[in-house]
Amino acid sequence: MTWSKSVIDEVLELIKKAHNFFMSNPLLLELPEKDRVAFIGDTHGALDVTEKVFRELYDKVDVLIFLGDYVDRGLQGIENLKLILRKMLENPEKVIVLRGNHESPLTNEFYGFKGEVLEKMGDYYEDFVNMFSVMPYAATINGYFCVHGGIARNLEDIKQINSLRRPDVNPDDEIAFEMLWNDPREELEGFVPNIRGEGTYFYGKDVTLKFLERNNLKGIIRGHEAVDGIRFEMDNRVITVFSSRYHGLGAGALVFNRGKLYKVSL
Repeated sequence: MTWSKSVIDEVLELIKKAHNFFMSNPLLLELPEKDRVAFIGDTHGALDVTEKVFRELYDKVDVLIFLGDYVDRGLQGIENLKLILRKMLENPEKVIVLRGNHESPLTNEFYGFKGEVLEKMGDYYEDFVNMFSVMPYAATINGYFCVHGGIARNLEDIKQINSLRRPDVNPDDEIAFEMLWNDPREELEGFVPNIRGEGTYFYGKDVTLKFLERNNLKGIIRGHEAVDGIRFEMDNRVITVFSSRYHGLGAGALVFNRGKLYKVSL
């Protein structure tokens, strides 16, 4: 059932404001140190999870970092995205929103979001695509590299991220694509082709530690993989956060509190 014109216009205005906001900021967000930070993984249209994040964590932390994948799989992708973007625009220093691999036509065609937009709003999917194409890929805070998937084969210096093309719809740039799609595997060495498909890679412990040392970072905080809330690996240098119940696992958030990391169930 299609939404009313007033609701559709409200969403389109929000998408436009978010697009302009993203364009006014770099692709790599270098954030100041904060005592309390919450990291939220993939939500995939789980509006109830996102509402709980803002209800129970928002006032307890200095910054909320969303690691991507707000749409597809779940039935309320637009509503989920709408809430996150509205909160970001209300307080852009506190709510940080990064791009995931599902903020792309490569997945939206097959995992539900394009169909959801057509059903609820009509022929406005390209407005979302335009916004997705300019979203930031990564952030740094308290020595951690925050990104949806992980490191890329040709990403030597995180400063390279600000030189990536924008807009980039799919994205087609291989560094951007790999940051959204790659996965860690501590038992491997180097970069190994990933089962996710062409152009995706697993990154091993050796290249991960070299990347962290080269960029003076403590670790990587990322989403992208369905885990039971949180997974620590590579001597706790890589932390995966998953905040969707779609895959039948527990939704979790990672909280940094004055140097200590712990899991919060959502």
